[in-house]
Amino acid sequence: MKEYAHSFNRWRPSIHMPREAARIFLRVTDVSVERLQTMSHEDAEQEGCWCAMPIDKFAKVWEGTIKPADQDTCGWDANPWVWVISFVRINKAEAIGRCAE
Repeated sequence: MKEYAHSFNRWRPSIHMPREAARIFLRVTDVSVERLQTMSHEDAEQEGCWCAMPIDKFAKVWEGTIKPADQDTCGWDANPWVWVISFVRINKAEAIGRCAE
């Protein structure tokens, strides 16, 4: 068994990563709750579904993430309540400076 002399050699989960080591910084601009099927074509496109029918594509992606046992409560047809989190990407200097306040 290998022993580590220094703690920096050990793996740590990213939640313990120093803020200065992060590469992407986001500022949350809005948080709301809505029914899944109330999303617009623009919402589906912002989720990465760029095609002629973005909502249909998003529904297929959504269904692919739900276990069969949970389809009745969490599937597209169940139309569950979901968190909608809006954000913008900010630069590192802005994020570090804001956290120091």
